[in-house]
Amino acid sequence: MVSMAEKRGEESSSTSSASANANKMILKKAAHRRAEQIKSKAFISPKEVYDLVRGFFKKHLDIDYEFTHDELMKELRKVYLSPELHGKVNGLFRDVSEIEHTNKEFTREELEQLLLEFKDIVDALIVSHYEQEKSLLKRMKHSFHKMFSKEHRKMLQPDDSVLSEHERIIVKMNMLLDNAKRMLDTNLDKSKKDYQELLTIYETLDEPKKKAYFSPINELYNMIKARDSKFTK
Repeated sequence: MVSMAEKRGEESSSTSSASANANKMILKKAAHRRAEQIKSKAFISPKEVYDLVRGFFKKHLDIDYEFTHDELMKELRKVYLSPELHGKVNGLFRDVSEIEHTNKEFTREELEQLLLEFKDIVDALIVSHYEQEKSLLKRMKHSFHKMFSKEHRKMLQPDDSVLSEHERIIVKMNMLLDNAKRMLDTNLDKSKKDYQELLTIYETLDEPKKKAYFSPINELYNMIKARDSKFTK
């Protein structure tokens, strides 16, 4: 006969395992969402791609230090990876490391390809047995899901403290665009304020960046105008 203490221990172990699996699924979802968000921007910041990849691996492997390429591969050797997946991770991190250690100018196409490879690797790392726990997410308390979602979103955001001035401007504009669109139907005045701040920054950009941002900023203007016919640039 199983004692009450043993039963509670089994239930605790099962709950812990289920929570860990659910946490992995939330991390996977956050990584995919962040990759798509970066890809949708008028200008893709290499530093945002770099921070996304590093942030994911820090969270996935529970690493609490700033690891090198070699240290990451050493950590990955502690878990089973197929030779093919190991090679993909090694290649991705080698390419991403160039953002930090070289002066290479990445094209938009190259950065989009890195994001695509990253998403494929995320899917492969968080493997099928986690997928079986998807139904658990629906049974989780809202507060638990919200807590981990917020934690992962923060982990996968760019580290502003190490951004160059150029990167800061790009990240700032992307955030203003995102925030202004999100607040259109709940706080139109805040959207207008963000739009005006965007215009101020826009005027300081070089011509290639102006060309990249013209369409999304003009789209935002039209969205505000549709809600307030008296609004002018």
